[in-house]
Amino acid sequence: MKIIGIIPARYKSSRFLGKPLMNILGKPMIWWVYNNAKKVKELDEVYVATESDLIVKKCNELGINVIMTSDKHLTGTDRVGEVSRKIKGDIYAVLMGDEPLIKPEEVSLVINAMLNDNKISTCMLATKFKNPIDVVNSTTIKLAINDNDDLIFMSRSPIPYPKEILSYNFYKNIGLYAYTKKALNFFIKTKPGNIELAEGLEMLRFIENKKSVKVVKVDSDSMSVDTPKDLIRVENILKSRKESDER
Repeated sequence: MKIIGIIPARYKSSRFLGKPLMNILGKPMIWWVYNNAKKVKELDEVYVATESDLIVKKCNELGINVIMTSDKHLTGTDRVGEVSRKIKGDIYAVLMGDEPLIKPEEVSLVINAMLNDNKISTCMLATKFKNPIDVVNSTTIKLAINDNDDLIFMSRSPIPYPKEILSYNFYKNIGLYAYTKKALNFFIKTKPGNIELAEGLEMLRFIENKKSVKVVKVDSDSMSVDTPKDLIRVENILKSRKESDER
């Protein structure tokens, strides 16, 4: 069983141009994600996948494995699909290049969920929202998860609506997904549906086609960097982690 780690890193982000190269405590953001991925013992190989010469250059300077991909891809999963045609594997773990807070042990949880159950072809990581403001923020993705930890739906809107109970825990996705080669091939060959196009969320391609997506829940402080303000929040969390490790 060969397990490949892929980090999609798009320079031309519509909301935050060049964010994979943004400085965090003296290192570009992509270095933090790659460094965490290299600590995951289950990963046989790790690559950054990008459309940018600037990111390729920086990766080469830092000794990071990097693959140049097309600039025509609409989603990170499409970019991973291109890499899967060049780098053979059985499972592809996808660490989003804008989530430098993901811990190696969190990546291992998702991979091992798939290794321990061959019925799981697509798996993702989720955690509870800790900040109520994030629940109503359209840049954060909310998950509807059933009692068996299967993904039912995901949306930029707060779902489900807590009409009957106020104690409901809202969950968000963390930028970590894993696919079997078969699931990845299905994604590449299947056109986006109307719901995916409306929400702009690629994982809905599986849900719209009645494909199972398993969710692994963790208590995590990870967050995606979508704005310069997010970058400051991430930097403060990394500072706190460093201070805690030094105690």
